[in-house]
Amino acid sequence: MKYLNYRNPTYTTKLWDDFEDFFNKPSSFLSSVYPSLYGNAEAQSPAVDLYQDDSNYFVEVHLSGYQRKQIQVELDKNRLVLSGTRGEESKENSNVPSFQCSVTLPQEVKADKVAATYENGLLTVTVPKADAVKPRSIEIKG
Repeated sequence: MKYLNYRNPTYTTKLWDDFEDFFNKPSSFLSSVYPSLYGNAEAQSPAVDLYQDDSNYFVEVHLSGYQRKQIQVELDKNRLVLSGTRGEESKENSNVPSFQCSVTLPQEVKADKVAATYENGLLTVTVPKADAVKPRSIEIKG
């Protein structure tokens, strides 16, 4: 299985990411004092792993604390849209943790065969590759 990409929202590897976050993201103090203005940045950006093998693409999203019925998976043309909300918004609780992310898929997939599973806080979406992109062996004639 080939590892394609990993994005962890709580750990940065570049030197300037922390500097840019200081100016571009709200502080944890302000988001706790004014939750309706800033929301919860951690919940809006889950960690995503992308893998592939010879016949499938795999999208793994780390969503601990969510129940299966709180997560939505949609396929819009070649874009996989994942979203979810923990709990319901009310007058007493207006800061409901939620997330939304999308992954652009290659055009050569079997859209009608996409499957999703959710176990132990890990959402796994399996996207089969179309037959045209699967590697095949070619016989050499001599």
